[in-house]
Amino acid sequence: MNLIKFKDFQLIFTPSYIQMEIFHEGHFGVKDYEECLQMKLEAYGEKKIGILVKRINSEDKYSFDPMLLISGKKSIEAHANWVILVSDRYVDALNLKFVKILTSLYCLHFLEYNEALQIINSGSLPG
Repeated sequence: MNLIKFKDFQLIFTPSYIQMEIFHEGHFGVKDYEECLQMKLEAYGEKKIGILVKRINSEDKYSFDPMLLISGKKSIEAHANWVILVSDRYVDALNLKFVKILTSLYCLHFLEYNEALQIINSGSLPG
């Protein structure tokens, strides 16, 4: 696994998915997405992968720009096949709902990280 830290978030690259963790008071926007897409292309090429978004601390406050789901829809759908959210916060579930509405990606939500890993390792996800 490779860990890459940015100012507002970090990415963990695994063989089949990228795990994203946004830091307290961080923001993930269109420019961040474009930079992450380039890193994804370097690491995985055109292969579709999963995206695991994990909340680090329940008390953290951060933001996600849903506009990237509109401006980046074609590239998101071309390079990802699922999104799994691990969070106990309503706002995160709402952001996942935007992903479900605005893209064709398979989306799941878990409260516990281990539950998410079980489904990932089960081989039952699209892709």
